Amino acid sequence: MVQTEQDAWASHLAEYSALRSEINTRIGLQHQMLALHITAVSVVLSVALSGTSRWPILLVIPFIAYTSSETLASLFRTVEGIAKYIDEELNPKVPGGLGWESWLVHQKPASEVQKMTHPYYLLFPGISIISLLAVFPFMWSGRVSGHQPGALFWTAIFAWPFAAVFTALSFKVIRRLRAPF
Repeated sequence: MVQTEQDAWASHLAEYSALRSEINTRIGLQHQMLALHITAVSVVLSVALSGTSRWPILLVIPFIAYTSSETLASLFRTVEGIAKYIDEELNPKVPGGLGWESWLVHQKPASEVQKMTHPYYLLFPGISIISLLAVFPFMWSGRVSGHQPGALFWTAIFAWPFAAVFTALSFKVIRRLRAPF
């Protein structure tokens, strides 16, 4: 009987080890996603700043922010799901418990203000809002100077609402993110 219990504990610990490895992999992917997002936004920003006729490229940033935030949120949800499984299913089966996953589930911000000051709000919807606002002076500079609006103006006029929608979506993704922050 004792050997059977030890075998069961060993199998639960092996499952825990495999799941922790998966969590570590997902956390590594989160870091890679953040690095990719920052790199992509930096490239778009540098292209936009390299010439006055390239400013409409800033409207790509909200799309990048939305896709990056959605991917990051997916990785967070996976880590949270694995952690919940470990906490609820494996933890009771192992003498002494496992620990980290229950800590993760209970790590939530103390207040809404604390949650709203997380850097993810600046990295995703914040940079999108900045890019949307930065496009305005360039969009209207041709109209004010008396020139006939060109293709860049009309591209920006039609793309701006889509970029604004992606900005709102990235805010929504980060807002409902239930990560430990």
